[in-house]
Order: sequence, then C-alpha cells, then structure tokens
Amino acid sequence: MTENQKICCEICKQKVHSIQLHLQKEHPEMSLEEYKRRFPEAPLYSDYAKSLLEKHFKEKTEAARQEGVHFFHEVFNLTSSNAFSTEGSRPIPITVLDKGDGSDLIPEVNANYVFNVKELKYLLSGIEMGMPVYVWGHKGAGKTELVEQICARTQRPLLRVQHTVNTEEAQIVGQWVVRDGETKFEYGPLPMAMLNGWAYLADEYDFALPNVLAVYQAVLEGKPLMIKEAPASMRIVKPHPNFRFFATGNTNGTGDETGLYQGTTIQNSANYDRFGVVLKKAYMGFEDELKILTGNSEIQETEARELLQFAKSVREAFDAGKISDTISPRTLLFAAKLGIVHASFRTGLRLAFMNKLSAADYEICDAFAQRLYGGGVDDE
Repeated sequence: MTENQKICCEICKQKVHSIQLHLQKEHPEMSLEEYKRRFPEAPLYSDYAKSLLEKHFKEKTEAARQEGVHFFHEVFNLTSSNAFSTEGSRPIPITVLDKGDGSDLIPEVNANYVFNVKELKYLLSGIEMGMPVYVWGHKGAGKTELVEQICARTQRPLLRVQHTVNTEEAQIVGQWVVRDGETKFEYGPLPMAMLNGWAYLADEYDFALPNVLAVYQAVLEGKPLMIKEAPASMRIVKPHPNFRFFATGNTNGTGDETGLYQGTTIQNSANYDRFGVVLKKAYMGFEDELKILTGNSEIQETEARELLQFAKSVREAFDAGKISDTISPRTLLFAAKLGIVHASFRTGLRLAFMNKLSAADYEICDAFAQRLYGGGVDDE
C-alpha cells in the first residue's frame, strides 16, 4: 500500500485520496451525500487514506478507553457489524455509571440474554439523550428483561413498579404514614428514583387508569415532580441527571387489537406523546430464539429446532386468525425444560402452553405437535 494509489473523482476524473476533502476544495457545490447518491459504486477513500484513518481512529479510541469511555459493542458483548456507527463503522460511546448508593438495585447480568442490536441501539439513543422510553409488544417478547439487561450492563439501579387498575397515585409518589407513633410523609418509588438518579420502570403501563398515569406527565417532560400532599420541604422533586424513565406494556395505548390482554385500557394520547422513544418489541428471529433455548436449558440444538418449528406454526396460525392465542419465547422455554424432565416435548408443550387454550385452539396446536413428535390422541 503506497501513497500513490489514489482513486478517481467521478466528476472531474482527478486522482485523489479522499473524495470528501476533494469535494470541499474543488466542488463545494456538491455534498458528500449527493456524490454518494449520484455515484453509489464509487469509492470514497483510497486504501492509503483508509489506513491513515484507521490508525488515527484506533489511537483516539484507545485514548478514550484510557480515560474511562465505554463503548456500546464492548458493554453489551456484541460482535456484529451493526453494533457500530453507520458512518465509518466506528465504536459508539455510551454511559456506564459508577456504582454508588443503590448498587443493590442494579439487576444481575444474564449472560444468555440475546439482544436485537437494532432495537438496543434505538433504546440506547433515547437513554443517552435522557428521553423517556416506552417498549410494547406481545407477552414474553422480553420487554421488561430488555430494560433490566440494559440497566445491568450500564450499572443503573432500577426500581420496577407494577401497574394494575387498582394502582393509586399515592403508591407512586408517596403518602403519609405512621411510624413509631409519629405521622410522617414517605416518598414513593418515583421520587426516590428521581432524587437518587436511578432508573424507574413503570411496568404494565397500559393496565393503569389514564387519570393515574397523568401523575407522570411532568416527569416525562423532564420537569420536577410536584407532590401536592407532601410537606413544603418535600413537595418539589427535581430529577437527578442520571434519572431515566422506562415503561412497558402489551399495547401502544390505543387499545388491545388482539383480545389477548384483558385489563389493558385505551390511554390518553397526550400522555404517550411525551415518550421520546416508542419501540414495538417483536419476537426474536429463529436463530436468536434458538440461542435462548439452548443457552437457558439443557435442550439439544436439534430438539430446540423442533420446538421452534412448532412455535412457527402456532404464530403463523395466530397471525392468520386461525387460533386466538400465540406462544411466547418464555413459554417455549418452560416447554423445553418440562419436556426434558418428562422425556416428552409434546408433554412439555401441553403443560406449558396448550392446556391454557380453548378446546378448538388446543386441537389445532396439538396437531402441530403430533406432526413433529408423533403419538396418538392425548389420553392424559
């Protein structure tokens, strides 16, 4: 590789090392984006220029690492090319907190959790900018665990609050209590997370009543929380710079279109409008789900592939409206473990999944299992 090995500018045919620098000097009227659009196959850098850029970048990266900067692909143990930035395939710096007060609230790392890199990048972009994040999707898609594993690897203490139709504002922000014969006001989980710079997870967000979720609106805007019932010294709670707000649900607030999630309610659009990032968490791909099954149970790969073929048939039938329920990765993992214990994966599927179905749905799904595992009519 020598300095003389240049590339050709498609506009003026001049030999150069860097199209970007050449455009700035000789063709200022054309941007690099426009050049790439007009000449999609044309190289942008000579091999010599690439080697210089790579050397410079490695030096900067190593210097940053020495200064305590953390990189996305290293923190989440990712090797795929899309774990880097789209421009120049460079490592993406992210924030990892120092362990301090509340370190016992940091979730444990699950080494077998399989990340969807694109989804992870979407969420991390919002987290780095301090935006509230909402993740929704089918049961067992890994919504809550995704948030937990992000916090585990970035060392963020996490407070998880489960929402139901009976959730009250006082359970979130705090209330007056009697302690040792004395009446005092105690903060709830939301102000505790805000004050300490912890992550707050509003789980099953769409199960709560819209008028209760209104308590979050100022917080979702990045503003202080005002607790009307609290004493003056505790009434205004300002968010710590490290505070982050997450929420999960089975719907995106517009109601349940599947009939699977009884108890979810149509939510106030103005509340959901305050989320900076909204992600629909899909079930993972075949190979990723295969890693989950083999990494979290003693199942063999060939057996896991058979279970995934069953899941594929069930999900296709659900999508086509032939059955009224679908199977989640979580349930499939239960079936794998039970199948090993009972030496029958058809039994595992029956115990973990099919016994939850209507008679008509059971018959269809049992036929899928019978084609894979054989056997006659279920006589248990």
